Amino acid sequence: MVVIKKFYFFVFLFIFFISNNLAASRILDHETENFISSIIAEIKNTNNINRDLKFTIISSNEINAYVDQNNLIYITTSLIENCEDYVALLSVIAHEIGHIDRNHISNRKSSLRKLKNINSLSNLSIIAGSMISNNPEMLKGLAISSAGISNVNINFSKDQEREADYYSLETLKKLNIYSDSIIKLLNTIEERSIEKGLTKEMIKISTHPYFEERIDIINFINQHKKSNYDSNKNIEFKYIRSKYLGYNGRLEIINKLENPFKAYALSILKAKNGDLKGSLKELNRLISLNERNIYFLETKGDILYSYGYTNESLKFYKQVLKKLPENLYAQIRIFENMEINELSKDNKNELFYENLNLLEKFYNNQKILSTYLNLSMDSKKEDWINFLNFWINKKNDKEIIKIKLKEFKETNDKDLISLINIILKNIS
Repeated sequence: MVVIKKFYFFVFLFIFFISNNLAASRILDHETENFISSIIAEIKNTNNINRDLKFTIISSNEINAYVDQNNLIYITTSLIENCEDYVALLSVIAHEIGHIDRNHISNRKSSLRKLKNINSLSNLSIIAGSMISNNPEMLKGLAISSAGISNVNINFSKDQEREADYYSLETLKKLNIYSDSIIKLLNTIEERSIEKGLTKEMIKISTHPYFEERIDIINFINQHKKSNYDSNKNIEFKYIRSKYLGYNGRLEIINKLENPFKAYALSILKAKNGDLKGSLKELNRLISLNERNIYFLETKGDILYSYGYTNESLKFYKQVLKKLPENLYAQIRIFENMEINELSKDNKNELFYENLNLLEKFYNNQKILSTYLNLSMDSKKEDWINFLNFWINKKNDKEIIKIKLKEFKETNDKDLISLINIILKNIS
């Protein structure tokens, strides 16, 4: 029974790491991030976009995607779960990129400044329009906080939403890909909306084109032509989707999946429900049938870790990191569980420099900071000791923090200067 309790304590720490930099609902998953980055690269290339486009994944039961005033794209876990294939997800992301590429955000902000009796953008609805965000909260125009995110988002006009729809579908046309999954996704959203009490009349007065109009547009532009549908890419997406379905216990969808995706989702769901033996049996069978899928090993490591089998899990994380050296989430697991006191002075120094990328990426992670403070004290790195003591115990005053950080930049340590510059850039 002790093991089961320990499991539920770690249940959200499988592959989905909770970020210490944003709201507690941000999802950090190497496989998903790589996949979405590849989709964004495809959209950028076909539309000749040179700007950097950033995204984040958040845990939410809302099937949604939106952009904020800083052009950051938010993608919910429920969106991933309800896309039957990668084309549906690509179409939604292309819609959001359409808002960015067509400068809808800056145009909307400019028009809003002309309105009278509005003291700040925080008085406006913060849900940005997306191909699929139709919900009562948006229709009421209330200022809400989505997943605790403090950035203000823009509620686009119906014309801008329609333009973003066309942008998405024209992108699919340029890529020569089509799938009925796009319409199926819209139908799912419509069903969800009706369940929440939305009517056609309510949607007509919202900023979004109505579902029927969108489906007509999809059929007109694509006309079910021969498609360059990427089956291998879709297999990759299906494993990702199965992982989310398993973690979130979406049995009604899992039961409709074909194998091996159903088996993968069930192996995760069994672990979540306390059946470690059944989970590992299912997962081991998948690993034996597909040894090239390194993410199966990462999932196994996550499950073992969540049940408190730390040493066993680290063996799998090390295998993952060997194959995927850029996988920070496997690296952070290993780093956080190092027995530092058992290392020699040289090994501690090596550990210090080998993992600086973690400190740069997760500079608010208290466990990483504490480990680095210990390493700095053992190596007598005085500038690092002073900085880390300040940073760990800092008060929430941005101006004082900036002043102190600039003082710490007087050091001759280039690595410390680089870290401070990264922090200053992100908090300015």
